[in-house]
Amino acid sequence: MTHARIRRSVERYPPRGRVLDLPDGPTHVIEGGDPTAPPTVLIHGSDGVALDWPVSPLWDELGPHARLIAPDRPGHGHTPVPVGSPVTVEVNVRRLSQLLDALEVRGPVTLLGHSYGAAVALAFAAAYPERVRSLVLFSPTAFPVRGLTRPLAYVPLVPGLETLLTRVFLLPLGRLVARVEGTRAFHPHPIPPTWHAMMLAFSRRRAQVHALAWENRTFARELTRLVPAYARLDVPTTVIAGAHDRLTPAGLHAVPLARALPRATLRVLGDGGHQLHWTHPEEIARAVLDTAER
Repeated sequence: MTHARIRRSVERYPPRGRVLDLPDGPTHVIEGGDPTAPPTVLIHGSDGVALDWPVSPLWDELGPHARLIAPDRPGHGHTPVPVGSPVTVEVNVRRLSQLLDALEVRGPVTLLGHSYGAAVALAFAAAYPERVRSLVLFSPTAFPVRGLTRPLAYVPLVPGLETLLTRVFLLPLGRLVARVEGTRAFHPHPIPPTWHAMMLAFSRRRAQVHALAWENRTFARELTRLVPAYARLDVPTTVIAGAHDRLTPAGLHAVPLARALPRATLRVLGDGGHQLHWTHPEEIARAVLDTAER
């Protein structure tokens, strides 16, 4: 029953973009906006999907001003990876470089990173500074703070527990987690029904559960290695945080990140939470355009 229900829910959301055959594997990317405008790559967070961008209000805000490129990161959405394969920041950076090559994006791009996607954007800028025009990082996860790694991330490593989680309890547990985490992510705003239905369809897939768990297990170690590179990122950057963010509190991530980056501007939205592309699309779009001009 779990398998059938999840399959039906995913079928409601077929790939909206193209699936490109990259050296590291098939990669789904949604494109939009003005194809003649400067490119902006939108990097979703952990347990997110590329579809989160075009169904959010931000897509239409940015569309007239940028060429929009929104990939499903490895293991998420319609970008498959074999269960048990590494899903790390480094893997994401390599896949993003391959994607830009396949799309023949030669000039520097603006990277818009949300939450875990902000860390991917920072790591990409450190590895390929010549390919980055500007960075806009909102609700970023940037430091290996206490509690970043969750015990649930180790459950898929235990065969019996993995079976119970992904074959038996995934439907009710996934619904509970989506409601609890969604409430925390959108606080102090309500959860949009469109977002909730989409996340239930994707976050309860076995492959995405494993990808999320792998990311979470390795994230703190990767951030520890990445932090020293912040001082060398000489690229115009805007860091945006919500004052009510319960997932990546501004005082633990956005504020110290803005201090660490040489050319960063910090904006804290007094009534914002974690999902700012849904609740404050105008502010995010303005930051993308202003930072690129800088």
